Amino acid sequence: MLFNTHNTFVGLEKLKRVHQDQIQEFESWAAHNDWEKFHYSHYDWWAFPVNRPSSYGYTWVVYAGEVDQLKSDPLFMASYRRGAILVSASWGWDLTGCTYLHHLQPGQSWHHWPIRLYKAAQSVLLFGLEDYFVSLRALALDLIGKGEPFLYNNRDLSGLFK
Repeated sequence: MLFNTHNTFVGLEKLKRVHQDQIQEFESWAAHNDWEKFHYSHYDWWAFPVNRPSSYGYTWVVYAGEVDQLKSDPLFMASYRRGAILVSASWGWDLTGCTYLHHLQPGQSWHHWPIRLYKAAQSVLLFGLEDYFVSLRALALDLIGKGEPFLYNNRDLSGLFK
């Protein structure tokens, strides 16, 4: 099984700690209807870890070994699921209902960050949350159908959703 052995990897304990702190921030922002904070804060790497290097290199990269260990941690997985639900709500999307939310608060809307939706979708697939991926895919396809460009740094991100 493949593990991240790169010398810049933060390790599972730090990843879990930073992830938990981030989800607590999400909870606070949602409780205070401060949805704009979701759109202007940076959290993608540790809230939705993936198996590819990013602008942080290998710092937050998880491979099958780390994913298996994280999936076996019920507290982490509950936090991970909650984070996905809250980020989706910041986009005005009901992740578990696979539809747009009604009675939105200010700031609860799509803010044209397809890379965040792409990373979240990649991550939930990596963690085996197929139902979450199906829902995020439905959101992406709806946005694409409405003419939303799914480009980031001149890279077309829409292929993950087709």
